Amino acid sequence: MRVSVKTDVVKWRAKRRALNGILREYEQKKAELQAVVSPTLFRNPKFYFGVIIVLVLVGASLFTATDKAVRRLDVSPPMRALRNVDVLAEALGRYRFHTGCFPDTGQGLAALVRDPRVPGWDGPYIRFLRNDPWGTPFVYACGAGTNGLPTLFSCGPDKTPGTPDDLHPDPARFDPGTAWTNGWVSADKRLPGVVVLPSKRPAAAKK
Repeated sequence: MRVSVKTDVVKWRAKRRALNGILREYEQKKAELQAVVSPTLFRNPKFYFGVIIVLVLVGASLFTATDKAVRRLDVSPPMRALRNVDVLAEALGRYRFHTGCFPDTGQGLAALVRDPRVPGWDGPYIRFLRNDPWGTPFVYACGAGTNGLPTLFSCGPDKTPGTPDDLHPDPARFDPGTAWTNGWVSADKRLPGVVVLPSKRPAAAKK
């Protein structure tokens, strides 16, 4: 059966339109690619404005995600108190390494921050002295603990010393060893949040 000329023309035109559509799409994509790599792109203020907008949006997203992560990692007051007394015990151990003894009760924990005019003092050993998470000062007394260690604790949630909820440091924290002494930097020269680093004094200086 012979196909009519009209039918042939319709099919040919349909194919031609399809082919033209493909060619137009190709030229459009090619032009877009050329525009991306075109040197003139970097001289267009709109390009930099778009980059700034993208950076702001990405920064805001990262800030929100980080803030949520920090909140999830936030520890309870008792855990913070235990961490604080451990840090104080380690600072007291470093104080003793330099001076030969712990601060006396009268000097208290303030000797870790301000020079008590004791020979060998190489602090400050902490940046500042804060209260425990319940707003109560940490209790300190020299020579009142076991094995010659000082008494150091947080009064806990009830804010009363000598009760079961008192929080004490790990006794091993009072003896930080000597590995930290290489490159020791006092707290006033350290950035906030930096762990106390290892002293310029040789191990032989320990009494």
